Amino acid sequence: EKKAALALKEALNDKPVKIKAKAGSGGRLFGSVTTKEVSEALKAQYNIDLPKTRLELSEPIKSFGTYQVKAKLYTEIQGVVTVKVEEA
Repeated sequence: EKKAALALKEALNDKPVKIKAKAGSGGRLFGSVTTKEVSEALKAQYNIDLPKTRLELSEPIKSFGTYQVKAKLYTEIQGVVTVKVEEA
């Protein structure tokens, strides 16, 4: 399991997740991007099954841009998912 977690950590490093979102004036999103959406995008784009409960947002994603989302992969092993929020 530990080897698999380390391999997943490396795999996440070079796989930016793109999420399309709609926004109003000023670039503010309608709602925010959730860990569920990040988890679903990982599955759809890279076939990586990472439950939303293992993802941790340091701050709510409420505008376009690039964000770092922490992923708890194993005891003391954390990965980072790069999330790019783009206009739909």
